[in-house]
Amino acid sequence: MLFQIYTKLTGGDIFTKMDYVILDLEWNSSYSKKAKHFISEIIEFGAVRFNDKFEVLDTFSMLVIPQVGKKLSGKIKELTNISNEELAKGGATYTHVLSKFKKFLGESMLLTWGTSDILALMENTDYYEKNKHIDYIITYCDLQRYCANALDVYNPGRQLGLAMAAQFADVDITDMVQHRALQDATISMMIFKKLFDKDKLPEYIETSDSLYERMVFVPYYLTDIDDPRINKSEFSFVCDQCRNELVAEEPWTRRNRSFVALLKCEGCGRSFKGKVKFKINYEGMSIKKKLVPCTQNDDEEEKKEETSDNI
Repeated sequence: MLFQIYTKLTGGDIFTKMDYVILDLEWNSSYSKKAKHFISEIIEFGAVRFNDKFEVLDTFSMLVIPQVGKKLSGKIKELTNISNEELAKGGATYTHVLSKFKKFLGESMLLTWGTSDILALMENTDYYEKNKHIDYIITYCDLQRYCANALDVYNPGRQLGLAMAAQFADVDITDMVQHRALQDATISMMIFKKLFDKDKLPEYIETSDSLYERMVFVPYYLTDIDDPRINKSEFSFVCDQCRNELVAEEPWTRRNRSFVALLKCEGCGRSFKGKVKFKINYEGMSIKKKLVPCTQNDDEEEKKEETSDNI
């Protein structure tokens, strides 16, 4: 399906005629009295457009005047070296900057380092325009995920930062200033150039519809043990010493987002606590299993784990 879309857009060759745009955003965490929660208020857009030969065709850099949080936090000022005065003098409204960026993007493929920038775009557009749709994005690639896989360091639970990715990819960014939007977009392009593989890239590309569906999807845990999506074989555990299958001494019961049970090895007589979690993500189900000897006190660890699993 994606190849058909690309072919239609590019006249047959999805790489030699399609431009790429890498977008990076800087934002300030601001509390909105109207929304009654914090939002990631965008203060800077930076983007670079290039072709399949990685020749830079154009750049985009604009500051955004904050309307929710009138003053930047000390952390953001220190991180970005952007001042309130700079925003007031050189910035424009979010809707104006977004309109300019849409024209800059055109029909190019959009890439961002991770999806946090996409979420920030949706959040800010929803706040200012009451519409979080991103239909102006025709095709999209999560560059962070692509590069992490290319470097064989992909971990869904841990993000790969730009500096670390540059180090892994042997890209020299010594003279580059990080945490400014255009510079970070340029660093992303340098890493992408080093790891570019036109045969593998299509696996990571989405359309605006699939991207939007993924961004608004809220992951959740299965908490009904009779849910037909739960494969009961996942409740099986094996003793790490005897390699015997453990026997449940009691029925599996739900505890918070997990199913737990006391298990016993009939070979060595040891008892264990088994725990299984079934989480539904946009991509499908993920299953996390844990087995702890009953002599080991893991209550504090379990509390921390449950807290970290908050959706």
